[in-house]
Amino acid sequence: MFEKMMTDMQSMMKPYQESLGAKQFQPISNLMILQAKTLEKLGGEQARFYTECVEAMTKQVETAKTTDKTKLQEAQVNFAQDMQSRVSRLFKTNMDIITEARENATSEIETLKTQVKVKA
Repeated sequence: MFEKMMTDMQSMMKPYQESLGAKQFQPISNLMILQAKTLEKLGGEQARFYTECVEAMTKQVETAKTTDKTKLQEAQVNFAQDMQSRVSRLFKTNMDIITEARENATSEIETLKTQVKVKA
């Protein structure tokens, strides 16, 4: 999906790139690609998290049908700890994705700054 969108965008921008010089748009194009890939990764993580949570809640509902209060209390504690662990993992994964994107964007901007200084 992402590759088709980028191909369509590049074909739409081609006349402008040819008239102004293709290198002017390259940094912007790279940053747009970076942003789209980052959002795609974040969306994938959110979808995975949601699916896992729904499955865990479904199991918890089945467990809640027990009449043994001790087992029910233990299941509730385990469920809460599991959800806390899932949220923590999601947060860490999202922070890793965002940090990687920030580093790549910073690198791209530094390259652009170097190119501008060379031309000046």
